[in-house]
Formats: sequence, structure tokens, C-alpha cells
Amino acid sequence: MPIRITCPNCKRGMLVDERLAGKKGRCKACQQPITVPPLPASNSPATPTASAPVDVEAEAAALFADEPKPAEQVEVKTIDFNCPYCDEPIQLSADLAGKRAPCPECKHIIKVPDLAKKDPKDWRKVEARGPSGARLPDQPELEGAWGSTTARGVGQKTLEEAGVLPKVERPRTRWQKVRWPVLGASLTLVVVVGGVIGYRWWGRRAVEREVQAALTFADSSEANPATKAALSLAAGTYYLRSRTASPAKAANKQFGTALTTLRSVPQGEERDALLADLALAEVEMGGDKPDADQELRLSWDKTHQLLLATLREIHDAEAKRRALRAVAQHLREYGQAARVLPLTNQLYAAADADKAAALAVVGLDFFKADDRSSAEKAAEAALQLFPKDAKAPDAQAPSLRAEVVALALLLGKKTLPAAGDKAEDKNNELIGKAEALARQGKWEEARKEAGQIEEEVFQFRARLALAAAAVDAKLPETVDTESALKMAEGGLGKKAELSWLMLSLIELALGTAVPEERIQALADQIGNQALRGRAQLAIFQARLDKTNQILDGSAADKIDAKSLARSLAAQALARHNARLSAGYASVVQTWPQPLRSFGALGVALGLQDRER
Repeated sequence: MPIRITCPNCKRGMLVDERLAGKKGRCKACQQPITVPPLPASNSPATPTASAPVDVEAEAAALFADEPKPAEQVEVKTIDFNCPYCDEPIQLSADLAGKRAPCPECKHIIKVPDLAKKDPKDWRKVEARGPSGARLPDQPELEGAWGSTTARGVGQKTLEEAGVLPKVERPRTRWQKVRWPVLGASLTLVVVVGGVIGYRWWGRRAVEREVQAALTFADSSEANPATKAALSLAAGTYYLRSRTASPAKAANKQFGTALTTLRSVPQGEERDALLADLALAEVEMGGDKPDADQELRLSWDKTHQLLLATLREIHDAEAKRRALRAVAQHLREYGQAARVLPLTNQLYAAADADKAAALAVVGLDFFKADDRSSAEKAAEAALQLFPKDAKAPDAQAPSLRAEVVALALLLGKKTLPAAGDKAEDKNNELIGKAEALARQGKWEEARKEAGQIEEEVFQFRARLALAAAAVDAKLPETVDTESALKMAEGGLGKKAELSWLMLSLIELALGTAVPEERIQALADQIGNQALRGRAQLAIFQARLDKTNQILDGSAADKIDAKSLARSLAAQALARHNARLSAGYASVVQTWPQPLRSFGALGVALGLQDRER
């Protein structure tokens, strides 16, 4: 009968044949050598049987080897699986195992799986497991757990949480390093830009209120027509340079108010001077088609008509030629030189001496600008006004003007208009020849020609023409300017009929090395009050142009307080100082009227200069 034994190594129980009692073998579970205990004496057989002898050692080895019987091989004829493309169950021959074949359903070429190998179950390969709840040998140990089989310290995580070990942080990225500084700088920039925009917006609103206050004063009974026209002119200039939706429209409205107001002013030098200022401001309104379509500027055709209407209102012939020359220079700067001659012909309807002089004036301006073609056209138009035979009985030649003679000589015209028997014509011929020689660089001959003039007024005109040529030529010496100044200081400057010429002399002297005190003294002698103020204003403006410092209100005290030029000086001073300091607006608020209104418009223009 079988003997029940227990392996002393793995404690596993097993049954063995009693014939193996006292024999040695191996445990079926742990394969350790064990010895089968002998049978008890009472159980031993009394007499041996007569059966054939048994090879006990071979049977013991076979018993403990316990090799599994080979499984019966079952022949597999087909392979069943699902197509990886259409997921349809298919069945293929076992001969195709591990090969490629088309799917019967979707026709895709697929790989046929290999045949599954089924080995017989071997108890020696069965996973050994202990009692329920016991830890398996290959199970990971818990961190920080202590036991009889471990000999390690406290876990790293536990030490870090207890603060014993310092916490190692991952290095920060570049964005993490610069994130907060960048965000802070961006926020600061937004606040600063917003503050600047808000400050400028508030400043513009304050300026707009001051401009409206100035226009309100212009419409009041306290302002005379000349003051109203001057304030409207300044407001129009401000609106033209502003960033409103339609600056040209707003400016044209103010310029129109100025022109309408000046038409109601009696003729005089102040009126003519303001009309000349208005014409120059109107040139600024002209623009090309894209700007005209957006109402940023007026078309040049409309600007041309405005200039014509304004220049026609100038009464004095000398003042009109001065204004025309200045307008022609501005039109050339804006690329509108082709409009100068048509404007001149329209401005002077009568074919008289004034028209010939005006054509010659713009022709000389073209000649100085090296535009000989336009100068030729102007000369031809001027010379056509003079008959070829001035001595013919029916000949009605206009009076000869010095500008016509000078232009014809400079262009090399062989035929000059003949001088009549009048002394004025002969003197103008000499003045024209002297100017032409001076502009050709023949200064000694020019001075000799001017010296032949006996009449003092024409002699002064000749010296003034030579002084203008010297300034245009940028001569370092002031011989001709000195000659004209001495004649003016000798008493000519006080003659009212020479006031426009005196103003021209003051403007020429400011471009030379003549001391300002001498020029100021000469300006104070001008007989006409309005033009005396204009000359003083020109000196004051030249002083402003030479300095980059803030000047106080006393700087304009040398200007005649009773002239409009004093108010215009306040406007120029406020514009200059506001360009240097935006806070000058508070100073202007303390000025009396009308200086306050002119100063407010000056501040508005100065702030525009400051932004530019």
C-alpha cells in the first residue's frame, strides 16, 4: 500500500509506493533529495512472495522523474481567424500558416497566423504560489516599508516631506524666467501710452475750446473788422493743419469769412497786407486729387479761383506785385508753376503798365529759379503790350517799367521797349539796366548806371534793386544795402508813398549783417502806421526765428501798440513759446483782449508745430 510522506524542505505531502521504503529520491515539488522512511515492523510481510524480482531502483527513478506522457498529436487541417481589414471570420487551410493570402471577402492580402502550439501541461512549470494574501516573490516592495528581510533607511520622499533633505526643483525655462518682467513692462507701456494719448486728447479738447473762444470774440462788438479777419485767418490755418475729418472744408470756411470781412474794410495798407497774408494761406489749401477727394485739401482749380478773388481785392499796385511774387514762389514750391502766368493774366485784365510790370516780376522770379522757359513766356507776354513803333501817331504805349527792361536784358532780347519822353520812363529804363547788370555780376557797371539817376526817389529805387540782387547773390559785402539804408535814414523813410519800399528794405536788411538796432530804428521811421507795424513785426519774427528759448511778453513791446501788428506779434510769440513748452497756454490766459484771442490761436498753432 502507498506510504504518505512530507518533504522536509518544501513541506509538501506526497504518496509513494511502499516498495520504496528506505530508498532515496527527489521531491516532486522542490527537487531536493529526500529519503523514504522504512515501513513499520508489524507491517512487513511474513513471507516473501514468489513473484518475479522487481528492479526497485528503476521504479523509484521513474516515480520521482514523473515525466508527462506525450500528448496525442491531433492533425489540424484549417486555421480560423478574423480578417484585420474587414473583420469577417474566415477559414483557411493549415498549409497557409505563416504565409500571405487574399481575404475571401475584401480581397486584401493578409498574413495567415501561425498554428498555435499546445504543449502538454507540466506540473514542474506551474507557477508556485503561497498561501492566500502572501506576498509573491516578484512583487515590488513598498517604499519605506520595513521588514525582517530588508535592511535599508527611511525613503527619500519621506525625508523630503519631513524637511530633512532639500527639495530639488527642476530648472526654469527661459519664458518662466522672463515672463513676469515682460508682462510687467508691457503693462507699464500700455499705461504710459494710454496716459499720453489721454493727455493729448484732453489737450486738444482744451485747445479747441480756446479756438472757439477766440472766434466768439472775433464775432463780438469788441473786435473791429481787421481784427476779425486776422483771427479768422489764423483759425483757418489751424483747421487746415488739424486732424479733423475735413480740414480743407473747415479752413475754407474761415478763409471765406476773412475775405468777406476784408471787403467791408476801407482801402488801406492794413487791408492790403492782410489780403496778401490770406493769399499765401490759401496756397496751402491746394492739393492733388487723392487729397481733394478726401477733403484734406482743395483741388488746385478751386484754389486758383480763391487766389484770384483774393488778389483782386488788393488796391495798391506795389502791394499787389509783392503779393503776386510771394504767391508765385509758393506755387512753384508746390509744383504748380504752370498756374503763375494764367493767374497773372487773369489778375490784370487791362493791357497797361501794371500788367507789364506784373508779368516782368514773375518772369524775374522764374529767371532767378533757373526756369528760363517760363521766364521767356513772361517776357514775351510783357513785351507784346508795347507797340513796335512807339513814335507812331496812333501808338499808345504803356509807361515803361524797370522790371520789364531788366527781364528783357537778362534774357538777351535785342529789341527793348523804347522809353518815351517822360522822365519817369527814362529813370525806369536806367533802373532796369542797373538791375540787369547787377544780376549778371557786373556790379561796378550797375552802380555807375544807377548813379546817373538824378531824382532822389528813383535813385532810392535803383539802390533798392541793387540791394535785392546782392542779397539774392548772397554777397558778403553790404555796399548796396548800405547805400539804400543811408538814403532811407536821410529822410526818405518817412515818406508815406515809399512805405511799401521801406518794408521791402527792412526785409532785405534782415538777411544781411546789418545790426538789428539800426534796422529797428529805420522801421520806427516809416510814415504809414500800418506798414510801420508790419516792419517792426518782421524784425520781431526774425528774432524769434534765431532763438530756441522762451521769450516773455515784453519782447514785443517795440511794436506799435495801436497797430494790428501788435496783436499779430502776440500770436507769433505764443506760437513760438508753445512750440517749446505746452504749458505756455496758462500764461496767455492772463493777457487782455484782443491779445488773449490772438495768443490762444498762437498756442494752438505752436502745439501743432510741437507735434510735427
